[in-house]
Amino acid sequence: MNEKLQNIKFVITDVDGVLTDGLLHYDINGEALKSFHVRDGLGIKMLMGNGIQVAVLSGRASPILQKRLDDLGITLALLG
Repeated sequence: MNEKLQNIKFVITDVDGVLTDGLLHYDINGEALKSFHVRDGLGIKMLMGNGIQVAVLSGRASPILQKRLDDLGITLALLG
């Protein structure tokens, strides 16, 4: 890992517009759908693989967001 990055121990990020494209799509039942980029997930996995903790903050809680967090192994989150 780059010497300048060795002191980073924790990353906190928002979701909407940061880990998504910022657009909201709704299904017929009014459930919001979000689009996540696979490269963001890869970057998060790389951070975690190097011992850096990742936390997510979001003003919106949703089942799709929780699924993404579960898939990435992110357990530190403040949603809603």
